Amino acid sequence: MFSGRNIDSCGLLPRVARAAAALVFAPAFLLGATGTTTQTLSATIDAIGKVSVPSSLTLTSSGTTFVGYSGNLSISYKARTTATTGSGSLTLKATADFSPDGGPSIASGQLTFTCSAPTLGAACSGTQTASTASQTNVVTLGAGVCTGGGGSCSSSNPNTVQSAFTLSDNPAFKTGTYSATLTFTISAI
Repeated sequence: MFSGRNIDSCGLLPRVARAAAALVFAPAFLLGATGTTTQTLSATIDAIGKVSVPSSLTLTSSGTTFVGYSGNLSISYKARTTATTGSGSLTLKATADFSPDGGPSIASGQLTFTCSAPTLGAACSGTQTASTASQTNVVTLGAGVCTGGGGSCSSSNPNTVQSAFTLSDNPAFKTGTYSATLTFTISAI
């Protein structure tokens, strides 16, 4: 009945072995290659500053005759100075004197201010006289200071300093409304 053929003689076993090998090695041949690479990112973080103030400040009289006009200004600022050799400052300069003519004059030294409670840096010391010719210091910043975040930086964001302005009330002034322009500048290195 049987001719004495061996199942292996038909090549079934070799065919099964080849199919098994193909299945084992197929994933290595059929899958795509995977590669990796790296990218180095670098950023140069420079010293920088930003300052902001309300759009206007009205100086008001205390009601006492010829005592002077006063007003308080909160100045907001952000700053970052270079770690070991940096410094910075917040200054003000009158870019336009009071107008119209006949009233107070910044150029004549009639506008003064004090600085207090800076949340970063050191406030100006004593009474300062605003100038139309040069910048007057409000806050001085040292090396390695920065706004916000805590640690070596201040915990405030933004930082603030309070300035109290006083304008003399000379009887020779003509009545009327007078305005002047102050420019605040922050620098950081």
